[in-house]
Amino acid sequence: MSAPVHPTGHPRLAPGAYARQSRAGIRTDMTTRAAYSSDAGIFRRVPRGVVEPATVDEVREALASARERGWSIVGRGGGSSVAGNAIGNGLVIDTSTHFNRILSLDPDRGEAVVEPGVICDDLRAAAAPYHLTYGPDPSTHSRCTIGGMVANNACGSHSVAYGTAAQNLVDVTLMLADGREVTVTADGCDDPTIDRALRELYDGNADRINRELGRFPRQVSGYGLHYLGHDMAKAVAGSEGTIGIITRMTVKLVPVPAQKALGVLAFETVYDAAAAAYALRLPGVATIEGMGGDLLEALRSKQGQGNAGANLPGIRKGITAGGWLYCETTGDTLDEARAAAERVAGTVTTIDHVVVTDAAEMRDLWKIRESSAGTVTRLPDGGEAWPNWEDSAVPPQHLADYLRDLYALMDRYDLRGIPFGHFGEGCVHLRISFDFQSTAGVAAFRGFMQEAAALVTSYDGSLSGEHGDGRARSSLLTEMYSPEMLRLFEQFKLIFDPDRVFNPGVLVWPDEVTDGLRMDPQQRKFEITPVHRFSRDKGDFVNAVNRCVGVSACRSDEGAMCPSFQITGDEIHSTRGRSRILSEMFRGDSIVDGYRSSEVEEALDLCLSCKACASECPVNVDMATYKAEFLNEHYKGRIRPAAHYMMGWLPLLGHVAHRIPLLPRLVDAAMHTPGISTALAKVGGLDTSRPLINFAHQSLQSWFGKRRASSRSAQTVQTVQTAQAPDRGTVVLWPDSFNSSLGTGPARAAVEVLEALGFTVEIPDGFVCCGLTWHSTGQLAMTQKVLAHTARVMRPYLDRGLPVVGLEPSCTVMLTDEAAELSDGADIARLAAATRSFSALVAPVIRELVDAGTLVPGDTTALTQIHCHERSLGDPQDSADVLAALGVHESRIETGCCGLAGNWGFEKGHAEMSLALGERELFPKVREATGEVIADGFSCRTQISQGTGRTAKHIAEVVRDILAGQGYCAGV
Repeated sequence: MSAPVHPTGHPRLAPGAYARQSRAGIRTDMTTRAAYSSDAGIFRRVPRGVVEPATVDEVREALASARERGWSIVGRGGGSSVAGNAIGNGLVIDTSTHFNRILSLDPDRGEAVVEPGVICDDLRAAAAPYHLTYGPDPSTHSRCTIGGMVANNACGSHSVAYGTAAQNLVDVTLMLADGREVTVTADGCDDPTIDRALRELYDGNADRINRELGRFPRQVSGYGLHYLGHDMAKAVAGSEGTIGIITRMTVKLVPVPAQKALGVLAFETVYDAAAAAYALRLPGVATIEGMGGDLLEALRSKQGQGNAGANLPGIRKGITAGGWLYCETTGDTLDEARAAAERVAGTVTTIDHVVVTDAAEMRDLWKIRESSAGTVTRLPDGGEAWPNWEDSAVPPQHLADYLRDLYALMDRYDLRGIPFGHFGEGCVHLRISFDFQSTAGVAAFRGFMQEAAALVTSYDGSLSGEHGDGRARSSLLTEMYSPEMLRLFEQFKLIFDPDRVFNPGVLVWPDEVTDGLRMDPQQRKFEITPVHRFSRDKGDFVNAVNRCVGVSACRSDEGAMCPSFQITGDEIHSTRGRSRILSEMFRGDSIVDGYRSSEVEEALDLCLSCKACASECPVNVDMATYKAEFLNEHYKGRIRPAAHYMMGWLPLLGHVAHRIPLLPRLVDAAMHTPGISTALAKVGGLDTSRPLINFAHQSLQSWFGKRRASSRSAQTVQTVQTAQAPDRGTVVLWPDSFNSSLGTGPARAAVEVLEALGFTVEIPDGFVCCGLTWHSTGQLAMTQKVLAHTARVMRPYLDRGLPVVGLEPSCTVMLTDEAAELSDGADIARLAAATRSFSALVAPVIRELVDAGTLVPGDTTALTQIHCHERSLGDPQDSADVLAALGVHESRIETGCCGLAGNWGFEKGHAEMSLALGERELFPKVREATGEVIADGFSCRTQISQGTGRTAKHIAEVVRDILAGQGYCAGV
C-alpha cells in the first residue's frame, strides 16, 4: 500500500516580495539567463529563457512556447552535471524549484513515484521511516534531483551494492516536443508507434548492440540500447535529456542495512589502492571508494580545513599514504558489520587501516570523500584543475594499469590532477590542470582529450562511468563505438525526437569538445585591478570567480550556505548563480555594462555577505568579498544608496556623536520616537517596517575612563574568597563600533571578567575601526583609509606585544582575515596576528580555575547563535569550551546567519526576507528555549530581540553572571 509522504520534495519559504511571479512564465531577463549559463562543467551556453514549471500542464505550455520561438529545449535539475549536459542555447526547463513532489511511496513494493525535481536526499528521508532508501547516492545527494540522476545514469558510492540509476528505474514518463506524454516500462512504450520502432531497432541489431554495449556495469557512454531487449525503461536512463522531458518516474527503494561499519584502508600509492579495490568486491561490502593521497593536501589548503583528515589511517600514525579506500560493510548486528570490515582490511596489504562504527565519525570521514569533487578543483599550491576527463571507467581489474597509463599521459602534457571515485567498479574521477586561458592551452586540452579517449578504449573502458557524455565527451564517442553503433544512437534519438529539439550537441551530432568553453581567453574582455589582493588567486578577480566550478553545494539546505537561496530557491540567489553572472560580466557578451551592470547588482542585492561560502563552499568562493569589489566599482563616481552612507559610516558617526554632550541621548530618543524614526529610516534608505537600533547614551570609552579613574580610589574588582587573582598581563579590548556606540553591555561585562581573571585591561580612547561597514557596502578606499588610521593608533600597543581581544565576531574576523587582503602594511599584519576572540583568551583560564576547584561548574542550558563570520572564518569551539567548563550545556542553531547580517537586514526592501530567515530555525528555537540565549554578534542579538522579544546575551555577560554568582566579580 502507498504510504503518506510530504507533498513536496524540497519545500521553500517564499515571502511575498520574493515569491515566484508567473510561475510557468518564461524568464528572459539577462540576470536569470546568465545564472543558468553553465552547470558544474567547463562549458557555457547562455539560454534564451528559463522556466520553472510546477505541473505537467506547465511543462507542456513551456514546450509549446519554445516550439513557437524555434528554441531548443534542455531539462535541468540541480545543475550539478559536470559534463555540460544541463545547459543550452534555447529554453532551460528547471524542474527543481516546483516540480518536485513525491507522488506516492509504497514500502511493500519498495517503490516510489516521483516528479523529476525531487532531491535525492528528500526521497531518502521520506523512505527512511520504512527502513528503505534510494540506492544511487552521488556525492551531490543533498541537492541533485532524481530526474537529473536518471538522465545521466548516476550511481554514487553505494553502486557496488545498489547499481546505477538505470538499474533502479521501474518506469519513466517523458513529454515529447509536441506535448504528448509517453510512458516506458520494462515491457515497452505505451505509444504503439514508438514501441514498434524501438523493438525493430533492437531486433534488427541485437548482435552488434550486445557486443558493443553492456560489457561492464560502469559503461554508460552513449545510449543504453542493450536494455531494449529485456527492460525498455532502463534504456531511457542515461539519455541526458536528448529525447524528452521527464515528468514522472517510478524508482526502486532498497532496504537500509541494520548496521554498518566503515573500514578506511591506507596504501602506499594510489595504484596499490586501485589494485586492491577489485579484490574487495566481496559479499557484504557496499562501497569501495578510492582517493589519491594528495587529495588530503588539497583539502587542508582550503579555508578552515587545516586539520582535516587527522583521523585517516596512516595520517594518525604519521605515515604518508598515497591512497585510501573507503569500504562500508553491513550486518545484522554492529559486531557483524565491524567484523566484516576487519576481514576486508585483512584481505589486502595496507600500510594502516581503521574501522569506524560511530555514526558521527563515519559522517566526518565521508565528508572528506564527498567534498572531493570541489576540493580537487584547487590543487594544494592553489593551481586550478577542471573536469572533463573526469568520469572514465574501465573493468575494475584493469584500473591500476589504466591509472598508471593515464598519469603517464598527463605527464606528457605537463598536467596534474588528483584521482578519486568508485574504484571498486573501475570508475575514476579526475580534475586536471588544463590551461583554458591561452590558445596553446586549449589546443593541448583538445589533444589530451583525444588521446585519453583512445587510452580508455584500449582497456575496453568507457568515456563516462556515470555522469553522461554531455558536451565533455560526446564528440569522442567515435573512439569507443563503431560507425554502425553511432548510427543506431541517432536512430534511437529520432524515434523520440524527430525534429532534434532536445539538448542538441549531446550524444549524437555532438558539439566539439572545445566549443563554448566558459574559461576560454575571451572570458577576460572586461577586467580591472581589484582592491583586494586576492592572494590565493594570483591577484586576479577573474581567477577568484572561477573558483566556482559549480558543484552546487550552495543549493543544499544543509549548512549555512546560501541563506537567500534557501528562502527563494532561485538559482540567481545561489553562490554559483552569482558567480556565473559575474563571469558573464567579465566576458562582456551577454552582460555588456561591466561594473555598471544592473544584472549583477540585482543578483548581489540579496547576498547577505555572511561568508558561509568562504568556508562551506568546497573551493572557498567568497561572495562577500566579490560583492564588495563590485559595489566599489559600481558606485565609483556616483551617488550611492542612502543606506551606504547611513550604515556604512555608522562607526565614525557614532564616535563623533559620543564626543558631543547630550547628543547620544537625543539621537537615541529620535530613533525611537514615532514619526521621527520613520522619517530617519526613509532618509537613511532603511526599511521602515522594522525598528531602528538603540544608541548608547554613554560610549564604552567614556564608561571605561570613568571606571578607571574611580578604581584608583576604590576596589572595584572582587575575587573568590577575597584572594587576588594572579597577574595575567595586559590586554587591549578592541572597542568595535557596535559594543562601543550602540550596546555597551557586553563590553562592560568583558572588562569585569578580564579584570576578575587577573588581566589588566586597556581600551584605545581614539577612533579605531576594522572598516567592516565600509567594506560590506563596497566603500573600499575608505576601508583602506580607516585601516591605515587604525594601524597608526594601535602601533604603540603592538610595539608592546599586547594581545588584542575582540568581542564582535564580524569585527574580529575582519581584523584577522580581510584586513590583510586590503593592506600589505606591517602594522595590519601585526594587528591580525595579535587579535583573538574573547573566548579564545579566557577559555584556558576558565578551565584552569575549574580544574583547581576555584570555580564550580553549574548545570544549566543555553541556546547559542554562532555569528556567521565566526562560524565561517573563526573558531566557535573556543566559546563551546568556555561554556562546557562552566557547566553550561549548549545547543546550537545550525542554519548559520541570523538573517539580519549587519546593515543588510535594515536596508530598504530586505526586512521581510531578513525576518523570514530568522523563522527557519532561530526564532522558533529561541521562543522555546528555557535557558540562556547566547549570541555574540550585535546583529544576532538585535534580530532575536526584534523577531522574538527575547533578550540574548553575549558570552561575556554569561561568564560575568556566573562568576558574580560565585563571588568572583562584582557584576552589575
